[in-house]
This record gives sequence, C-alpha cells and structure tokens, in this order.
Amino acid sequence: GQQGPDADIGAHIIDVTGLPDTTKIIDKGFIRAADAPGGFHNIFMYKHSDGRPLLVVTLGAPRGNIYDMEKFLAGDANFGFIGPVPIPANPFGRQGGYHDYYVAYDPANHRDVLYGAGAGGYHVYDISNPAEPKLLTSVMGAAGVTGGHTFTPDPTGRYAVAETEYQYAPLRIFDLKPGLDGTVKTITRPVGAWTARWKGLSHNHEVRWPYVFVSAYEDGLQIFNMMDPTNPYTVGYYDTYDGPNQRGWGGTQNPDGGAGVTNGAFGVDVRNADGLIVIEDFRTGFWSFKMDGFDGWNGHQWGLPNVSSVQDWDNGPEGAPKPAKVS
Repeated sequence: GQQGPDADIGAHIIDVTGLPDTTKIIDKGFIRAADAPGGFHNIFMYKHSDGRPLLVVTLGAPRGNIYDMEKFLAGDANFGFIGPVPIPANPFGRQGGYHDYYVAYDPANHRDVLYGAGAGGYHVYDISNPAEPKLLTSVMGAAGVTGGHTFTPDPTGRYAVAETEYQYAPLRIFDLKPGLDGTVKTITRPVGAWTARWKGLSHNHEVRWPYVFVSAYEDGLQIFNMMDPTNPYTVGYYDTYDGPNQRGWGGTQNPDGGAGVTNGAFGVDVRNADGLIVIEDFRTGFWSFKMDGFDGWNGHQWGLPNVSSVQDWDNGPEGAPKPAKVS
C-alpha cells in the first residue's frame, strides 16, 4: 500500500560473493514493476531445466511475474522480465493475486511445475516454457478454502500440503493426481489434515518427505510425518514462543474477537546438507535446531526424486535433459 516515489520497487539485488570483506559488496540494482506498485510479497528462486535462474514473485496484482536473473544482471532494460503467471477465475469472486510459490522439476513427466497459493485456492502450472504457463489443475471449492497462503508438494508432486492462514484452520493435504491426470478439472477435497492445536494457526512449512517442518506461530516449531497423507502425526516440536495466547496482530482472523494468533514462530527453513532446522520468531528471535535421527535429506534415501526447495545451482534439476552449450 505504499504511496511514495519508489512504490514500484519489488526487489533489491546485492552481490555478496566477496563476504566477509564488506568492501566487496556490490549493489546490482532494483527490479521494478510500475504497473503493480506495493512491492513483491514473496519470491522463489528456481534453477529451470533449461539452465536459466528464474525469480518468481508475487505482487499486488491478479498475477505473478517471472524474471530471468541472468538477463537482469546483464543489464536488461526490462529487468529480465519473461512473463506473467495468471490467476484462474474462481467461484468465490475472490480478488487478488498469489501469496507465495513453490517451483520444482517433475522428472516423471519432464516438466517444470509451479505451485501457486492465492485467490480462489491453489493452482498448478507447467512452466517448462516460462513465457507461456499452462494450467494443469487447481484446488478450489474445498470446505473452508476460498484462498491459499502456502502450497508445497512432496518430491513426486502428487501430495501437497496447503495452508490457508486463518485461526482454527489445519494444514490440509491434497492428492493432486486426479487433477494432474485429467480425471477432474479441480480438486475439491483434502485426503488428510494436521494441526498442532485446534485453537492455533500453523504458518509456513518446508517439506522433506516424509517430514513436514512447520513454523506454527504460538505453537513454535512443529514437525509431522506425512508418509501416510491420510493420517499425518506429530514427531517433534519445540515451543519458541512462551508468551500469552491471542496477543498477535490480525484480529480479524479471530472470530471470537480480540487480538489474533499471528505471533511467535513465523518462518522455517531446513538445510539438506546436515539437517539444520532454523526458525524465526516474532518475539524471541532466531533459533536453530537438530532433530535426533535427522542428519540431512536426500530424496534417494527414501526412494524418491531428490526434489525440495533447495536448488542445485551447478547442475540444475535432477533428471532434466542437460541444456545444450552455446559456443
């Protein structure tokens, strides 16, 4: 909602290759979106199967944007802009764009797939050609879901964990196979659900199958097992927030009145190399954890594709044809 002269700034790119020598930090400039002021709410960097490093962003418009960061760094006048990711029409008349994305390679079908959470629910696109995204399926019409917040699939792309960002809502697990196969156009029913506490609200999450790592606001770090997506169960937790309940912002999310539950553990990330888990908490700051028995993650250890939010920047997506070298 910013109204200043730089309201069209979406991202600021800084080269920190020279750290820890701070004199070698290089400012590479801004990405601007003049037709969608208000900045980018979320970003996701993805190494495309054709070799390009893509930046996928959400913004204050009924779409998302995709940028080629090699072109941006080369000084492209249009910031490396490739094209938009549309928002499908929804039966609720819900306005707005996407909240966030996840992008992954689908080795079984040899395609790059974008999972977007936003107006209407959750939408899955084939972005093998990023300039022409093709809708594969959507999750819309599920009870209690008129819009999506976060949408993260397992390494196969079949089962996806979905968050909706209102109090009392569990994390829902959807089987995308009927939609991806073309049996149905839209997925309308979850196959499973999980919550840390029914009065709470689970926020962002990272999938390292069979584990899902959750920053669950007032309930801190939570970890559940989704090996059976119809029966997920908690395997670990740590309460990073020890303050009173319902003292956060977002009072409209609490139908009982008073303040909201958006307080405590906000963000989570997992390092595949050694299993380091990190949490950011609104009130208590930065936390790092080690879960006994979890010493890192590689999908092959579980007989699955080695696909997660972690990117292989040197080699690109596993299973993708290697891009031809240009001499």
